[in-house]
Amino acid sequence: MTTDGGYEAAPDLAALRAEVADLRARMDSYERILQLRDAALDQPPGPAPGPAATLPLPDHFDIAADQLLPVQDGFYQLEWGPEGAFRWTGPAQDVGFDTWVDRSIPLVATLRLFHFGTPANAGELAIEVDGTAYPLAREGKDKLLRSEPIATRPGNGPTRITLRVPHLHSPAARGAADRRVLGVAFQRLRIEPA
Repeated sequence: MTTDGGYEAAPDLAALRAEVADLRARMDSYERILQLRDAALDQPPGPAPGPAATLPLPDHFDIAADQLLPVQDGFYQLEWGPEGAFRWTGPAQDVGFDTWVDRSIPLVATLRLFHFGTPANAGELAIEVDGTAYPLAREGKDKLLRSEPIATRPGNGPTRITLRVPHLHSPAARGAADRRVLGVAFQRLRIEPA
């Protein structure tokens, strides 16, 4: 500090200016190297490439609660229970996403839940694939549900999958502090050959 109350910034400022000048010189030399590289690689255009080979679509699709699932797709934050990771669906009844999967063969959907939310959901859940509904039937007493075979479809476009949850509930209605509107506690959905 100087006698008049000011700070001695001149040495620090001079060091910063020198460092900035050094960085500018480096950037200029890198830019020159890139220009020389581009000039050396600049060759006359060759024949246009042929049509790209189309890669086959996968024959399955798998989505799990511990993946990055956006809120706008109908999922709440990740939670953990004794059976692993899960996410509640809500506040809307529909949870939807697009996938790229081979539809030239019949497929089935298998849904694993941590909780049905309300008992009525156990017998009324369905998935909709490109606008066609497929009821989900419970296998035994587990929280595992399976669809009937999903119809084939020509083409390689995306497939829109929507999980329809008919009954929603809110823990706040039972006196809990949680005010969310919940559907089911989702763990995993797998689409695979029938």
